[in-house]
Amino acid sequence: MSYPYLNNWQRGLSRKGSLIFIGLFIFLFMCYEYILFSRLSAEIYYNQGLYYSEKARSAPREILFKKSLFYQDALKLFKRSLDLNPYDARPFFECGQIITEMADDSELRSSVDIKIIGKQEEGFVGLYNLAKSYYEKAISREPTNAIYHQRLGSICDKLSDMQGAEKEFRKALLLDPQNISIHLYLSQYFLSKDRQADFLYHLDKVVQLYKAGLRGGLLSNMVGDFLQQINREDLIK
Repeated sequence: MSYPYLNNWQRGLSRKGSLIFIGLFIFLFMCYEYILFSRLSAEIYYNQGLYYSEKARSAPREILFKKSLFYQDALKLFKRSLDLNPYDARPFFECGQIITEMADDSELRSSVDIKIIGKQEEGFVGLYNLAKSYYEKAISREPTNAIYHQRLGSICDKLSDMQGAEKEFRKALLLDPQNISIHLYLSQYFLSKDRQADFLYHLDKVVQLYKAGLRGGLLSNMVGDFLQQINREDLIK
């Protein structure tokens, strides 16, 4: 015995289920396309920010106003990148670097529109605290990046938080014990603190890693310059 009304009802449900499935598929596809587009746009803004930050660092001191404009453009671009992809650690790190450089340089700091930074941070201490928050956000997204920990440690040092600084330095070395740039930084750091044993330990690491394969490039020049400053060029000859 057939039930035409029941059969029609089942066909209706089947048709409705197909439409729901198709609608859900289209919705998910559009979400995927939106996320993909956002990530691509974020990467474009990030690379543009790198371009302007490099232009700022290479600009001569004689044109400080132009230098500050490059930094401001870079900061805007990194923030746009974060608006589109807040899960990427790299723009947070770059923002931290730019704000640190502004805090370190009083002339540069005075030529920058503070509104671009995004907070009414007064003086170099306020900027160091802001840079610290950017480094912490970068680490929260990429906790195994040794350089991020080293930079956070350097900011803690600038804020007179020696305990926090050395905690971050230990994390950096634990994550990447063969990183010559970290050992170079720490040898300079401990020299400034007049801690000879620690200074000599990291200096020895720098020399070992240099002799093990570092030749040429900016880092090699930094090693040479530091050894020249402390009159120990003989260590790598």
